[in-house]
Amino acid sequence: MIPFFAFAPPIRRVIYTTNAIESINARLRKIIKTRGHFPGDDAAAKLIWSALFNITAD
Repeated sequence: MIPFFAFAPPIRRVIYTTNAIESINARLRKIIKTRGHFPGDDAAAKLIWSALFNITAD
């Protein structure tokens, strides 16, 4: 944790943002991987929308 504070505040903001994006992407990958395949684009879009809705609700 200490090395993190060695960065300037603007750099820390980028790191926070990057970690948040990586967290969302990892959770989406896990959800998509467990689902397997989709019958169509609409089904994939609905699953991703639902997952993002649940992720942001946490």
